[in-house]
Amino acid sequence: MVNLLNPNLRVRDIRKLVEPNLLEITWDEGIDETSEWIVASFEDPEHTQRLTSWLNSKTINGAFELIIIHNSWSNLEYITWASLLENLQSYFNQETTLIIASDRTWVMEYMPQQIVRFGRWV
Repeated sequence: MVNLLNPNLRVRDIRKLVEPNLLEITWDEGIDETSEWIVASFEDPEHTQRLTSWLNSKTINGAFELIIIHNSWSNLEYITWASLLENLQSYFNQETTLIIASDRTWVMEYMPQQIVRFGRWV
């Protein structure tokens, strides 16, 4: 298993470990069996609850470490799953964002159209 938190890894090293392998992801089911995407909108309590329930269904430990990669790969952010869930609106905003598990077992992709999907490397 790859540990993306290794302090010797530079941004370009992480990119080389992640980006070419994005085609090997099996995406989880989204809102129904026809799509892997789910609406990531905070416009009303119903949408927010659906998104939160979907994320909680992934049963990821709150202390699990993640890497947030914004659209240009120039700015990496290291947080925990619990921090992500507490601050969803600040991460699911108007830019493409990849959220990568520190052990590279899964990835979440957010798109500016307010949709998100979750997948695992095979």
